[in-house]
Amino acid sequence: MEWEYNDYELDNRLNNMMWTISEDYGEESNDLKRYANVSKDLAIYFAVKTGARKKYVDWLTVKKYISYKARRGVNPDILVPFVEICLDIMVEDKLIEERPGVKDIRNKGYEELLKQFLKTHSSTLMEKIRYAWVFEQMGKSVQFDRQVKGILRDMLECKNATTTKEVIVLMEKIYTKHFSQEEDYFVEIEDQLIEQVQQQTLSEDNNGDFQDFLYEELYKDNEVSQEISEVVDNMNGSLLVESLGDFSKDTSAMDNRRIFVDQETADKIYDKISYYYGDPFLSKEEVRNIERKVCSNAHDGCRIHFTDGVLRTDNDNAFQKKFVSRQRENNLSFYAQNPRVNKRNITKLKQMILRTMIAESEVTKIPSDNGVIVANKLWKIGRSKDTKVFNKVLKNEKGGYVVDILLDASGSQRMNQGHVASQAYIISEALTLASIPNRVMGFSSFLDYTILRRYRNYDSPRSENKNIFEYYSAGNNRDGLAIQSVAQGLLKREEENKIMIILSDGKPNDIIISKVAQIGLKGKVSYKGAAAIKDTALEVRKARKSGILVLGVFTGKEEDLHAEKFIYGKDFIYTKNVDRFADIVGTFLKRVIENY
Repeated sequence: MEWEYNDYELDNRLNNMMWTISEDYGEESNDLKRYANVSKDLAIYFAVKTGARKKYVDWLTVKKYISYKARRGVNPDILVPFVEICLDIMVEDKLIEERPGVKDIRNKGYEELLKQFLKTHSSTLMEKIRYAWVFEQMGKSVQFDRQVKGILRDMLECKNATTTKEVIVLMEKIYTKHFSQEEDYFVEIEDQLIEQVQQQTLSEDNNGDFQDFLYEELYKDNEVSQEISEVVDNMNGSLLVESLGDFSKDTSAMDNRRIFVDQETADKIYDKISYYYGDPFLSKEEVRNIERKVCSNAHDGCRIHFTDGVLRTDNDNAFQKKFVSRQRENNLSFYAQNPRVNKRNITKLKQMILRTMIAESEVTKIPSDNGVIVANKLWKIGRSKDTKVFNKVLKNEKGGYVVDILLDASGSQRMNQGHVASQAYIISEALTLASIPNRVMGFSSFLDYTILRRYRNYDSPRSENKNIFEYYSAGNNRDGLAIQSVAQGLLKREEENKIMIILSDGKPNDIIISKVAQIGLKGKVSYKGAAAIKDTALEVRKARKSGILVLGVFTGKEEDLHAEKFIYGKDFIYTKNVDRFADIVGTFLKRVIENY
């Protein structure tokens, strides 16, 4: 559908619609025309919906609520879409009541959008609920099971909320009713917290209740993490219907993963890498040597940045230092919630490794015709048919062990940061106490740079393990290049048994940055989907062929399992619970020590 006016007129028209609904004329939005290439009606609907969201929702309070729940270990795959749908129900009801004509515009826009979906998502519970809600808005009947209908029926109570506080109280009630039993994905709420809530409830006067306590809790910590802030901003800046499916090829521009910049801009980006991520711990020549080996084929034109992070290098980026320091404190606080359990897990893992190594290193002696003479058997010579007066000593010499732990530090892990950091610390502590050299690194990508943040090196003292709590997640992930780059250092180690353990929660996905001067000279396939999966699988097989034992631990969605199995093959474990990472690694190491 063609627009009858230019971009400037379009911006003005959509902003006027937003202002009319929100009754706030102090802010413009440049993103209102994001759906204009799909449908005129959808663009208009998005503008008025944005205005209604500004009018009816206190988004800072929403961020605090999600932070509150995240600190208590809820499942983000349920919480985030749950909050999004509840808020959509509340806002939609008030918008249609105020502007009834919006309903027809919305339905026309939805129809045009749904026609362009190549595939719809309705496999997980929350996807089904989202699907059912969108089609209920359109007056269409969709058959779902009792669970979906029951949850959506309760969520529709959010229509009755008139303030953000009221909708949060309703969300907490509904979430507790339907989802609290499914939180085995994360740790249970601490007994201490439960006692605190009970004491607070008992001490309240007749005008107070647990709902007031919950709302007050949101304001105890004024800081909201950057990751949660981005999640909520994305929720506020898009239409819920967009996540119902994947677009067909002719609308793929809406998911453009290629960025074009000129040479000057590219040079500035490269100059800023150290400023944002910390100075490199390898020299330029060492990095170039590695890039010549690994930055080819799917990674042609990519670059690598090895760093110890902004806190342990000479860096003057005060904002980034503050951000990483705050996340480190959050991770440490999360770890401190279960000090005895964590200490017990470290000891348990260390003892299992040591016992297995001792058992496998035992010396076996068998009677033989040659070898080490046994003095008390010499009398048999000439007197017995048994002439085996020697012992042959069989030593189980398996060589040493060295371990690389590679953590997915892309933005998809933002709700699991405390869990990932704690589990990595437990594993590294146990390995260090068992005298097994180990290195822990996180990987993510920024434009065409793959960032490899080192938290501890192979032979670092035990005190360096605490650096693991500097783990934070942001950006994309180019798994194949990260695996190949880390393998370069691992292969230089003298230990006979080289092990790489990779924790990931999603399929490889990265953007491509192309300099304007290169456009038309060389085509690149986006690093996502089948291309990224095949490349990562190839790098895993290369590492194994070179003598590295690779284990993939996947904590993502079941729908991505086939991709992860293709990547890692038989040495692959799927778990919904990140907190089982240490146990899984222990079992794998035991098997390696016994069988290799």
